Amino acid sequence: MTGIQSRLFAAQHDPEFPRLSDNLAASRHLEVRRQIKGHIQAMFALPERNEVIVAADGYLWRFSADGRLLDTLDEPGSMHRNGISFGDDGFVDWVHTDVRTRKAYGPEVDGNALEPAQLHAALSAVKVVAFDRRDDSAWAWLWDGDIAWKMDISRHRERVDTYCTSRSSTDDHLSWVDTCLEGLEEAAPLMVEVEADSFAGGYGDRPSRVEVVGFDRRRYHVEGGVARYTAEVVVGGAFKVIAPHLPGGLPRRYWFGDAHTRLRVGDEVLQFKVFVGRDEGDYEFLHMTSWWDPSTVLPGASPWLQVHMRDYMEHAGEDALWELYREDFGLYAVRPRQSAHDLPASARPVPAWVPAFEGPETARAAVTGTVVLDGGATVHRWWRARPARRPINAPTVALDADSPPLSELPTAVRVEWGSPWDEGNHAVVEVTLDPAQTRAAFARLPAVDAPATLLLQVADLFGETGDMRLLLRRGGTDVPLDHAKIDYLRRPTFRPWHGREGAPPPPTRVAQLGQSVDDLLAGEAGAQAQFQAQAEALARDPDIVDHAAPFITEGYARLLNGLNSTGRADVSVALTRHYLAHVHPHTSGSSSDPSRAYNASVIASQTLAVALHRPQDAGLVEEVMTTLVGEQFDPDTHTNATLLYNLACHYALQGDKPRMLRHIAAAVRLGKPAGQFRSDRDFERYLGDPEFEAAVSASGT
Repeated sequence: MTGIQSRLFAAQHDPEFPRLSDNLAASRHLEVRRQIKGHIQAMFALPERNEVIVAADGYLWRFSADGRLLDTLDEPGSMHRNGISFGDDGFVDWVHTDVRTRKAYGPEVDGNALEPAQLHAALSAVKVVAFDRRDDSAWAWLWDGDIAWKMDISRHRERVDTYCTSRSSTDDHLSWVDTCLEGLEEAAPLMVEVEADSFAGGYGDRPSRVEVVGFDRRRYHVEGGVARYTAEVVVGGAFKVIAPHLPGGLPRRYWFGDAHTRLRVGDEVLQFKVFVGRDEGDYEFLHMTSWWDPSTVLPGASPWLQVHMRDYMEHAGEDALWELYREDFGLYAVRPRQSAHDLPASARPVPAWVPAFEGPETARAAVTGTVVLDGGATVHRWWRARPARRPINAPTVALDADSPPLSELPTAVRVEWGSPWDEGNHAVVEVTLDPAQTRAAFARLPAVDAPATLLLQVADLFGETGDMRLLLRRGGTDVPLDHAKIDYLRRPTFRPWHGREGAPPPPTRVAQLGQSVDDLLAGEAGAQAQFQAQAEALARDPDIVDHAAPFITEGYARLLNGLNSTGRADVSVALTRHYLAHVHPHTSGSSSDPSRAYNASVIASQTLAVALHRPQDAGLVEEVMTTLVGEQFDPDTHTNATLLYNLACHYALQGDKPRMLRHIAAAVRLGKPAGQFRSDRDFERYLGDPEFEAAVSASGT
């Protein structure tokens, strides 16, 4: 299309029929407002919660029945069509509970002794059940409100079906699992799929919901492009002369443009423009729009309008068409009007504003969060779009929310980046604002038409909160919010180890763990939490724990030694408690490297050195003796003289003289001097005892 043609067929401004993406279409009681910019994969209704869940390009979106965005979540793996992610080591039930973390399963139960009727009764007693099987085993997942557990049903393996879904409109878009057990009556689902329908309606016995009252031509389109048309005219025309009886014809040619559309919803009529093709008088809404109506499951729920890509994006000429409707691409709620949007600027508590994030790219994740407003309401907002993925034979589109500006004073915000299913790079920060100072900052902004931006600047996604900055920006003016208090609620554990092309590789995860040890010994703020998070993440990673276990235990051993020698016993004891609860269960049997066992003996020794003399840590002493020392401990073959010495102290304080003497003898054999025993108050009651003197003197010192 030439420049003259582009001007002739440019979009026409018509306030009576605004573009969908202007978010201005409204009637007396309804409005059409885009909620998602991106590819829509599926929609589900939650009757018990009176909510709608939308799956869109790798994210789950929660909406109220009347089309208000409530929350979003990076889609976890192993999703089932019942709305729950059942993984190997935990489950995610955010769809039904709002809980954004992976939960651990309860104790597994054995269902193999159950007869079919008994098994059916047990499975029917819970809210959700799903199944899986392997070569010689099978199991059920049972979920009942907020807990889940596994049931071994290997006896019934042949009855497990891992693909029970009837063909639906989302099969090509979602890889969610739907499973069943032969003979088990299915309960009413907690999540019901909403099938996409024709936007225009008017087929079968259904009334038409759309009337087109005008059409602005934008582009003359030839299916397959001009080159294909020319070839078929020349070659196909010649062939028709030779064989006129054969079927076939020239590629379709027709206009695309803005249809002035009237949408009827109940007694309301909404007017807007829809970019669509018109062929022989028919408007081809079907190829570019869809209609989703959850009210068939949720009475009174708002309907939704989707503008999607055409099915022929790989064909020549489609890229030019896409440029004419890409601004309208996405999912729109046809919902009750929000009165706050209709307030004049003078009636708003503060100028309209939107949140935004400025910092390094967050790879495959959006930056999202919540805002607490001065009136007490909490709203969910996207701070930055998820970077565009590169689809096959289609334009790249960044996934984003399309939320209206806010007009109340923010008092706190919570912002997160990275995926919650990738512990290494997931971060959550909380920002607390002083209302009076924030209001004064708004007053310093210039008066312009555009909304202000509440901007969180993060130079390093893994850096300290002291280097983060919050400000208000409008009309080229920045007003720093220096009073804002920024804290990590969840600190990212590791920097990506793979690096970027052309840049030097960042430290490995093991090296980053070692750096955290150095930082903690140097007294760096936040280093303890960082080390603990890194150690736990490495210990829980089945692909790396064998390699990492010696380095993890070495880190704890170095820390306890250094902290005890500098009088930081409280931190030392806290680290031991964390190690016993969250790390040792994963590393204790994971490596044949002898240094792991030796490092564990150092952890035990350093903990006893401090905890033996702190009454509040008596329970920790017993846990160390049970978990790290154990009944099978043999002092005659052990090589850590300091642990043997501290065990002798423990038995001395316990009054267990035989064990004390045996451990003294072993420690002396490894070089512990007699003078150290004689000067230690732990052995005060045994000074002058012949057996004690004989044991400590065995070295000749």
